[in-house]
Amino acid sequence: MKFLVLLGVVCLTAVNAAPTSDQGWIVIPGVDGKRNLALLDVPDFKTDLTDPYTQITFHLYTRSNRNTPVQIFVNSLNGAPFDAAKANKFVVHGFTDTTFEGWALSIKDKFLDQEDCNVILVDWSVPAQGPLYNEAKANAKPVGEYVAQLHDFLASNGHSVGNSHCIGHSLGAHVCGFSGKASSTGTLGRVTGMDPALPLFSYDDPSTRLASTDASYVDVIHTCAGWLGFERPLGHADFYPNGGSFVQPGCGGDLTGKMQTDTKLYFAHITFYFTGACSHGRSHEFFLESVSSNQFVAKECDTWDNFQGGACAGASQAIMGNPSSTNSRGTFYLATSDSPPFALG
Repeated sequence: MKFLVLLGVVCLTAVNAAPTSDQGWIVIPGVDGKRNLALLDVPDFKTDLTDPYTQITFHLYTRSNRNTPVQIFVNSLNGAPFDAAKANKFVVHGFTDTTFEGWALSIKDKFLDQEDCNVILVDWSVPAQGPLYNEAKANAKPVGEYVAQLHDFLASNGHSVGNSHCIGHSLGAHVCGFSGKASSTGTLGRVTGMDPALPLFSYDDPSTRLASTDASYVDVIHTCAGWLGFERPLGHADFYPNGGSFVQPGCGGDLTGKMQTDTKLYFAHITFYFTGACSHGRSHEFFLESVSSNQFVAKECDTWDNFQGGACAGASQAIMGNPSSTNSRGTFYLATSDSPPFALG
């Protein structure tokens, strides 16, 4: 009896592990699972926002209309049950996303369960669409400036801008920042940046990104640091769950592979793609859970390795998410579970 031994060769390639100048582009995952391009070596795009009045919409929810929003405008409350004495919670989505489904609605519900407040969902899904990330990035600043017009209009109706909290994910975090920069009726009370988008943004120029000067208190949750989100601190308090980088626990799907085989040569080539989508989204999952939990206890520390090694065991603590002490300053680390409930206490 003869035995035929076949030898196979497997070649592994990893792409998009980090943006490089010679590559000239990176892939940005959309919430629909599609891959979108970000061109790195091109001049800044000009905004294609032509009609903010129709392309950016504001939807007010309160305990009296928690399931049926009333659209409000930068010059009209439109008969909405807005109460100027209550806190405003602005929720802003990111690239290719929308406020009409998913995490934004869940955060709205959690807020209204916990607090009698005004929740305003900002929908900019039209100017935030792909397939080219550059266009959506260019629109973030004018969208934020339009949100600032609403801050100022509500102030003219008796609301204090200092009693407003803007919560944004990815590009939406920068939208919140730009709204704080552009507000003319006072300093925004708080901005929470949920993994602020990194591609095409510069750390060196705070005027072009979310910065600690955009509100009285800016807190940032980093979950895909160095890839889809910023790694360096941007706020008064920066939180790095599980070190802040991808792949977050439970996000093994962020590394996907495609195999191509040649049956004649017994050759297989596997290309891996670092999408980062799950890790990027963990930031809003953590924040959502935090609204009804104060168990995301973080320790001030300089590195994840030192945190894990116990070097910061006696350091000051801060709560990640909501509620949070607006007196917190520094960089904070914590570990989480790989599935809900994420907080470990």
